[in-house]
Amino acid sequence: MSALCPPGAVTQWLCTDDTIKLRAMYWPQDAAAMVRGTVVILQGRTEYIEKYFETIGELRARGFAAAAFDWRGQGLSQRLLNDPHKGHVRDFSDYQLDLQAFMGQCVRRNLPPPYVLLAHSMGAHIAVHLLHAQPSQFDRAVLCSPMAYINTSPLPHLLARAIAISGAALGLGSAYVPGGGGYRPEREIFDRNVLTGDAGRFARNASLLRENPALAIGSPTLGWLAAAYRSMARVLTAPFCGAIKTPCLLLYGDRERVSLPAFQALLGKRLGNCETVCVPGARHEILQETDEIRAKFWAAFDRFVSRPLHRPHHRRPPVMPNPDGFFHAQ
Repeated sequence: MSALCPPGAVTQWLCTDDTIKLRAMYWPQDAAAMVRGTVVILQGRTEYIEKYFETIGELRARGFAAAAFDWRGQGLSQRLLNDPHKGHVRDFSDYQLDLQAFMGQCVRRNLPPPYVLLAHSMGAHIAVHLLHAQPSQFDRAVLCSPMAYINTSPLPHLLARAIAISGAALGLGSAYVPGGGGYRPEREIFDRNVLTGDAGRFARNASLLRENPALAIGSPTLGWLAAAYRSMARVLTAPFCGAIKTPCLLLYGDRERVSLPAFQALLGKRLGNCETVCVPGARHEILQETDEIRAKFWAAFDRFVSRPLHRPHHRRPPVMPNPDGFFHAQ
């Protein structure tokens, strides 16, 4: 569970079409090594490259080159508001500008195909949009704990959504969500966390933020939350998901509390070519979990990336529960 940077890293600064500065890092394999392709890591909200050093080392040991970057508004990429702890974005389509810069300026210039996506939470949600809009970008995609539903408990979902959408419409989009605020390290208490059951990795990630407070980010803004609801509404439709034919592996934990497992599972069923795996005992951050749980992830990953590519037969879209608890067919 080392937080040391894997050897061979190259840091690169990118500029998006809307002039946002992003930090990226990539790891080419040694010239003498057999390269199986490149794994592109898309992080979740609040995350940063250093959090994936352990995973990147494991990918390189498997013969992959690797690349990761910090989304706009987090990590060491350019923050969007005067308060750097506010997790904000105007619209989730802006994240596609980040991906465009990352792939064009970093990945395709420096690293070999085939390209495999490894995306977590918000990153997995953004990945689904990319696979729909640009199906030829990636040969496979691994989606970990995708953001298919935002658990706003104890605030009812309908009320949270109404507050976010109306607040953003009234010009309050840059305000923190109700009860939100900046990052406070004293709140990082393992026994209360919903992200991982591994105390060592939890402590490691907290220490990374103590060592470099510039990496930290707090609660989202009303604008971010409203944008997330708009984006999820587009993704969670049978025609949208069914059009995606890129082979996908979707993993989620049965102790998930950040999203909802039922929505993650049904997102997997809606995708046109997807294997869905429920990982027993896992919380939201599967790659930050215990060795036993991570071993299950890597076993599924290794099987998936070694499997021949194929296209599925047409499947009938499943029935999907909407965020308010009523079932409807698409």
